[in-house]
Amino acid sequence: MKNIKRLFYGCVLSLGLNGLPVLVMAAPAAEAVTLQQNFQQAEIETVIEAVAKLTGRNFIIDPRVKGKVTLIAPGAMHPDDLYETLLAILRVHGFVAIPGKTAIQIVPANLARDQVPYENRNAEESDWVTEVIPVHKVDATKLVAVLRPLVAREGHLVALSDSNRLIVTDSVINIERIKAILKRVDVDETAGFEVIRLNHASASELVQVIKKMLPKSASSQITLTFDERTNRIVLSGDVEKRREVRTLIADLDISVPSEGRVQVVYLHYAKAKDLVPVLQKMAVNRSLLNSVSAEDAAASATSENAATGNKTQSVPVNQLDDKTIKSRISIEAEERVNAIVISAPPAVVMALKQVIKQLDIRRAQVLIEAILVEITETKQAELGIEWGAAGPNGVGLIDFSGTLPTLLGNIGNPLAQASALQRGSNVIAGEIGANGRGWGALLRALDSDSGANILSTPTLLTLDNEEAEIVVGKEVPFQTGSYTSSGTAGTAGVPTNPFNTIDRKNVGLSLKVKPQINEGNEVFLEIDQEVSDVIPKGDAVDIQTSKRQIKTSVMVGDGNIIVLGGLLTERETEVESKVPFLGDIPGLGALFRSTSSQREKVNLMVFLRPVIVRNSEMSSYYSRLKYSSMQEAQAEVLKSDKSLLEGLRPKMRTEQEWHDSAPVLPQPPADPEADVSKSDPTHLKAFEDL
Repeated sequence: MKNIKRLFYGCVLSLGLNGLPVLVMAAPAAEAVTLQQNFQQAEIETVIEAVAKLTGRNFIIDPRVKGKVTLIAPGAMHPDDLYETLLAILRVHGFVAIPGKTAIQIVPANLARDQVPYENRNAEESDWVTEVIPVHKVDATKLVAVLRPLVAREGHLVALSDSNRLIVTDSVINIERIKAILKRVDVDETAGFEVIRLNHASASELVQVIKKMLPKSASSQITLTFDERTNRIVLSGDVEKRREVRTLIADLDISVPSEGRVQVVYLHYAKAKDLVPVLQKMAVNRSLLNSVSAEDAAASATSENAATGNKTQSVPVNQLDDKTIKSRISIEAEERVNAIVISAPPAVVMALKQVIKQLDIRRAQVLIEAILVEITETKQAELGIEWGAAGPNGVGLIDFSGTLPTLLGNIGNPLAQASALQRGSNVIAGEIGANGRGWGALLRALDSDSGANILSTPTLLTLDNEEAEIVVGKEVPFQTGSYTSSGTAGTAGVPTNPFNTIDRKNVGLSLKVKPQINEGNEVFLEIDQEVSDVIPKGDAVDIQTSKRQIKTSVMVGDGNIIVLGGLLTERETEVESKVPFLGDIPGLGALFRSTSSQREKVNLMVFLRPVIVRNSEMSSYYSRLKYSSMQEAQAEVLKSDKSLLEGLRPKMRTEQEWHDSAPVLPQPPADPEADVSKSDPTHLKAFEDL
């Protein structure tokens, strides 16, 4: 048996000498043990081996655990006390014991954090473990600097900012000490909030001032926000910092008569003269005055007293009569600088400024493209009117040369089969869900057809809810009356000095449109379109005019095309043919001349397409698009000697198309002379459908 033990210890010593971990097996421990000898500068492995035999524990010794130790124990010791003594010796020499399931590892302390177990419930006080400690009230990252000096030199401490936790690697007893300290530190000092009502200052302006005054270290300890509706400041954070800010607010929230009663508000988008009537009504509105507390709305009312002289008494504004309120509140517009001057109690001024802030916003614009075209009745009789359905909206259009079904198929959804054929004398109105893809092609089809006469293709850009008008025509004089007076220059009683009163009226083409943008990018249009013309006088006393007018209100989607039509008029043309000289002979001239007359009906149709323009970028985009179209037209004129405006119409995109597609630079043409894009780096591809 002794030989077997001697062979076993020889194997263990051989493993240790070869740089591999040494396993020291233990014998069963007794109730109380006594070291057979004291150790004076003995190898640490020898001491560990002796402790293993006496305590009944198994040890695995790292090859890097080297050194000489001294252990003097003259009396008997309990095995657990002897094990604690060994742990103390190891700590003194920079080693730690890491308990495992079957054995205890002894490694250098600087390697301990890589091998310690996670929250070993059976670990003893001197054992090293890793534990995750949650932090509830305080920022965990800020605790690292405070707790690091408490962690052993070989230990490890790190914070998880996302979950607000600490990861600690250290001895069990030291981790318990850190947790006890953390329990005292992890206390919410910033619990709760407070609301401060302002009597004179503006909450939004005061918050900005205080934030600039606070140092960066304090800004992380306190949170300031404001409620514009009630003019109150909300504080949350450190109690001491809240107290300092509260004192600062009290010092700044004071009455400044010259500044509180008279203020000038500069406008960014709205017109001052348009807002003044609204503000004047709001200022004397009882619901507004009653919403202001007596303390906030106190105004000075002076009364005379014979004994004491003049005396100032504080009276709430909402308790004054209407006449007194109007005398104390003044709202005027200064159009030169587009500003509003308000003279009123501070609380009323503050309420009116909130109203101005909500009304003084950038308004969207609507770009309206139009085509006004006349279709002859002869052409209508030849071609007819084809009714189709593009999506949920029906539309009636002239079938130009049989090409319109294909054209509309490219504009919107594929058209269903024609449901009926009707004559063009009916009023037609409908919507094409075109989204602008066939606007230029539609214009080209109208322009190329001999039976269609395009009167005008105007483009209007106007603000939301603002009327726009375009007039193309001439002023024609109309005699509205005559006046004569009797004088002494001639025979008595004979009228002299005759006068005719003349009134000039516009005759031609007029288009008025008022758009209103609704929810879902739907545009409500109020349309007033008129075409008038001078006709032969005939048997009439004065000039005669014909008038065709459409007044309607329609709803159309952003970028879709609305079609209006059915305004018929008759034109009579007389043609006289004669033999020169002979046809002018009285009497006999009738034999040498002939007269023929022709009547035709003309149908006026109006195509409208609104596009919503919400910002300056979209406005610039459409301007560049127009400019690019002019450049391309000039290049075409130089090549073909055509009219500059012949067939010219850029395609406008909707807001959604503008967001979805970025501007595309055109490819250089084969002909260098036609490369007009070199002069404009922002040249856009505007005629891809034309």
